[in-house]
Amino acid sequence: MTLQAKRLERDVLALFHRACRCGRLDIAEHLLSALETFNRVRSDDTNPVPGSCLKEAYGEICRMNGMA
Repeated sequence: MTLQAKRLERDVLALFHRACRCGRLDIAEHLLSALETFNRVRSDDTNPVPGSCLKEAYGEICRMNGMA
């Protein structure tokens, strides 16, 4: 993944967090989908291990649901 792609992924993660804080879960869902796409593109596996940005987003969802 290029440096620009990594920066874009971090920017999407920051927007995901912001959407969650603002209660815009509809937008957060689209941003999560983008993070999942980054993860699929990064890995050739059929069942890729989540990258750090995706793991962080999933962690945010768990915290919002009182699971962490």
